[in-house]
Amino acid sequence: MKAIRKSDGKVIEVEPQRFMEQDGSMYAPSELDFNVEEAEEVTIDGWVARNKDNSLYLFKAEPWYNSPRGYWDDHLMSIGCFSIPSESFPHITFDNSPIEITLTLKPKKK
Repeated sequence: MKAIRKSDGKVIEVEPQRFMEQDGSMYAPSELDFNVEEAEEVTIDGWVARNKDNSLYLFKAEPWYNSPRGYWDDHLMSIGCFSIPSESFPHITFDNSPIEITLTLKPKKK
């Protein structure tokens, strides 16, 4: 079972009856916190495109280049479009946009 070692906050695997870590270290129950939530990972498929002005956007659906307006657009009237920091994905340029991506999201460790 998993437990958090209170001395340093590290999640460790222990044997329930003896509270022994896999390396043989022993712990008293007062040294461990058993309220360990499993980190859930979520993956999101989408597209990333860079505009000529270097702005970068994440899209839920494949975007198309809106020539009259001069930027990448989606079919959802920008409902499925999110601005992301332009320094993200430096290898994505206007010329090779859009790029299909999969993002993996997981809760930040406390």
